[in-house]
Amino acid sequence: MKIVMLNAATLPVYRDELAQLLVEANQQGSSAGFPYAIEQQDAEDSFDDLRPALAQNERVLWIARDEKGVMGTVQLNLTHLADSPHEAEINTLLVCSRARRRGVGRLLMRELEHTAQNLRCTVLSSDMQSGSEAEAFYRAQGYRCAALKVESGRYSRKNEVVYYKRLSAFACSSPSLF
Repeated sequence: MKIVMLNAATLPVYRDELAQLLVEANQQGSSAGFPYAIEQQDAEDSFDDLRPALAQNERVLWIARDEKGVMGTVQLNLTHLADSPHEAEINTLLVCSRARRRGVGRLLMRELEHTAQNLRCTVLSSDMQSGSEAEAFYRAQGYRCAALKVESGRYSRKNEVVYYKRLSAFACSSPSLF
């Protein structure tokens, strides 16, 4: 298995496989972070919509792939709020059914966290539906639960809970990605 960071130019190469992953996630009720897309074309369009943010370094997207293709993906939203310049949001973590419980999500998150640290992020967060399988996964990765305020417009999906993790302050071990 290989973890690969995509950019605006490389995203179209994997768009079809990512769309299949999203369609599968929707069918299983776990498409957090994307609009509901049951049709392949709708799912492809959802990924195409990410290209401007990738080009502007506002979002980072990774895939996990093996000899059979894309097994998972995760995104990091770097669009910071003025009052929280060192925070970033995890928007999507999807792993295909054939790869679940094989450490794919854990490896994607490890890569995301390492990159976030190198980009000087000190807090990562993700909102999700209370009681979902995602909660147990995030807890196992060291994330803590904080109640999401109803009036908060910050999180994209307006779900019930937020999980967050504090990263070591500015432990940059490699040159800037951008």
